[in-house]
Amino acid sequence: MRVLLVDDHPMIQEILGAVVRGVFPEARLDVASRLDQAIDLAASGELPDLVLLDLGLPGCTGIEALKTFRKSYPNARTVVVSANEDHGWVMGALQAGAAGYLPKTHGPPLMAAALRFVAAGGTYVPPAGR
Repeated sequence: MRVLLVDDHPMIQEILGAVVRGVFPEARLDVASRLDQAIDLAASGELPDLVLLDLGLPGCTGIEALKTFRKSYPNARTVVVSANEDHGWVMGALQAGAAGYLPKTHGPPLMAAALRFVAAGGTYVPPAGR
């Protein structure tokens, strides 16, 4: 399994990386801090099975980051990772093809459960009112 983590904050990279390694210890984990870097990494070798994509990346923000990534890799199971928990953002991401929406306010156990669910083919939607 190959997982691509795309976030520009080192602390989030470290935390999500630890969650990914805990859930998928056999996975190859690649990390990118910019969207163009993520697209290049995804193109190098085997395609990622799972992508964790922040919507607040430098040079592109919001759902446009997801749409831009998905133009190049429409079949990648992409989970949006965001500090924004607005219902409109969640629905917009899902409508744009995200396989899940993971708020950064989730603790590691809930993040792990969400990633397992998405990797098994589900679509993770955070509980309303968190």
